[in-house]
Amino acid sequence: MQNPWIYRAPAIVWGFLIIYLSLAPVQDLDPGWSLEVSDKLVHGVLYFTWVTLLYFGTSRAYRKTVSRRKMIFYWGSAVIFGAGIELMQGWMAMGRSADVFDALANTGGAVLAILASRLLHKILA
Repeated sequence: MQNPWIYRAPAIVWGFLIIYLSLAPVQDLDPGWSLEVSDKLVHGVLYFTWVTLLYFGTSRAYRKTVSRRKMIFYWGSAVIFGAGIELMQGWMAMGRSADVFDALANTGGAVLAILASRLLHKILA
C-alpha cells in the first residue's frame, strides 16, 4: 500500500508556494514583463488549486469519500490561512498591503474548489 502522504505532498508544496508568493517582497517577484490579470483572479486560482489538492490528497485520488466535516475544515482552514496572510502583509513593510477583497477572493476560490472537487468526485466514482 502506498503511503497516503504521497497524495498530500502536492497540497503541502502548494501551501508553501502561496506563503512565498504572498509574503515575499514585491521587487523579488517582478518577472520583468507585464501580465494584465486581475489580482483577485490570481488569489482565487491559488486557493482553488490549493483546496482542490487538499481534497484530492484526502480522497486518495478520488478513491475514498471525503466527509462533509473535512470539506468544511479545508474551507475554514483556507479562509483562516488567507486572512492570516493578509494580516501579515499589512504588518510587513515590504511593498505589501492587506486587502479585504483579496481575502474574499481566497474564500471564493476555496468554496468553488470544494464544489468542483465534490462534483468531480461524484463523476469519477
